[in-house]
Amino acid sequence: MFTGKHLHTIDDNSRVAIPSSLRKCIDEKKEGKGFVITPGLDKCLAIYSPQHFDELTGKLKELMFTNQKARTFQRLFFSRSSSFVTCDKQGRIIIPQPHKDYAGLKKDVVIIGVMDRIEIWDLQQWNEYEEDHEQNFEKDAEDLFQLGYNPNK
Repeated sequence: MFTGKHLHTIDDNSRVAIPSSLRKCIDEKKEGKGFVITPGLDKCLAIYSPQHFDELTGKLKELMFTNQKARTFQRLFFSRSSSFVTCDKQGRIIIPQPHKDYAGLKKDVVIIGVMDRIEIWDLQQWNEYEEDHEQNFEKDAEDLFQLGYNPNK
């Protein structure tokens, strides 16, 4: 499971280091080597293990094509460029330019672990997102737990 928040910079060659604590969460024998990087939600980049990306796309294929929201989401999700990337010896990946443009990535970025994926955010956008949502964190937790999730089970 991916967790944590890490500050990094993108170098002049569009490379960014994926923290070793996040790289170690991938079992290459079971999940495959490298990552799939794709535009995510909320203007960040989402990075998945190859196995998890295959599972995710399998679930998206199950959505009914007769449902307008399903069709729209599938079109936008699959039409956006997904790239397979591997880490170099220093643990860096190259972020494709269209992905950098989509997420507004400049130099300073935040890399966060979000359970089944890694997200890369522009530092300023992340700070604004965190500030906008921090005040609702406890209320959101209360609402989600009332939906039936019990962390004590």
